[in-house]
Amino acid sequence: MSNPSLNILVSLTEPLNIFEVEEYFNRAINELDIVEPTYEESAKHYVRYLLKQIVADPSVAIDIAYELYIIAREHFLNEEVRWFEISEMIDDFLYGDNMQNITQTSINRVIVQECEQQLKNKFV
Repeated sequence: MSNPSLNILVSLTEPLNIFEVEEYFNRAINELDIVEPTYEESAKHYVRYLLKQIVADPSVAIDIAYELYIIAREHFLNEEVRWFEISEMIDDFLYGDNMQNITQTSINRVIVQECEQQLKNKFV
């Protein structure tokens, strides 16, 4: 895909003028007839990206799980409960008394399994 505005946009060099960049960006979008996704669509694609990040690298599971809970709470009510439970497990492990003897490995395993399940069920 190419058009004159897009070519100008990619050829702009430092120092950039934000107004000029924005003008050419909007022109390029219009010329290419690209429709901006809705907020919900964007959230779903972002969640899918985060789920894949966790599956690819379980060491980031705890950090990303908090973000997934916040997004689920705001957008996906049916998924909120499970991410809330995971968030509570993390809080108990990191800040609580950890009476269930939760380990980072066990939390990561639970988070990765949930991500794989949601990806398998075509969450997004």
